[in-house]
Amino acid sequence: MVMSAIIGGTAAAVAVVAGSAHAASTNSASTNSASAHEAQARADIQAVLTASAAAWSAGDLDRFMASYAPMATTTYLSGTHLVHGYAEIRAMYAQRFGGGSQAAMGELTVDIVDFRLLGPAHAYVIGHFHLHRDAAHGGDAEGPTSLVFERTPAGWRIVADHS
Repeated sequence: MVMSAIIGGTAAAVAVVAGSAHAASTNSASTNSASAHEAQARADIQAVLTASAAAWSAGDLDRFMASYAPMATTTYLSGTHLVHGYAEIRAMYAQRFGGGSQAAMGELTVDIVDFRLLGPAHAYVIGHFHLHRDAAHGGDAEGPTSLVFERTPAGWRIVADHS
């Protein structure tokens, strides 16, 4: 009897330890999955930013605007502008940057400084932009930007731009 109680007690202890190991393994797998999801989202968003900067640098305003969600609620905010709506944001860029001329737009780079998933379909990005232009078109500009991206059927798109 004592032997079976010890064996039974050992079996119960092994089952508890095995259950704990399974829970830790499941949590680890879940964390790895979340990390992989975040890494993929970051890579996808960096690709959007890279394509957007290349379009800007080529003077292609329409291709640049493809990084924005084509919605009336998409928002752009800077020190001097608050603009709501995709078409309105495009018009603001066209006015500020010579109708989309390559010389006025200059050469743009954007780097991700901080990245956070806000859920499965939203991400918050803090970036640093550098715009190289000749003096006749305003000279160089650089600084921080914060962007909110939404995962849409077309991929990740900017829904809020604070540049």
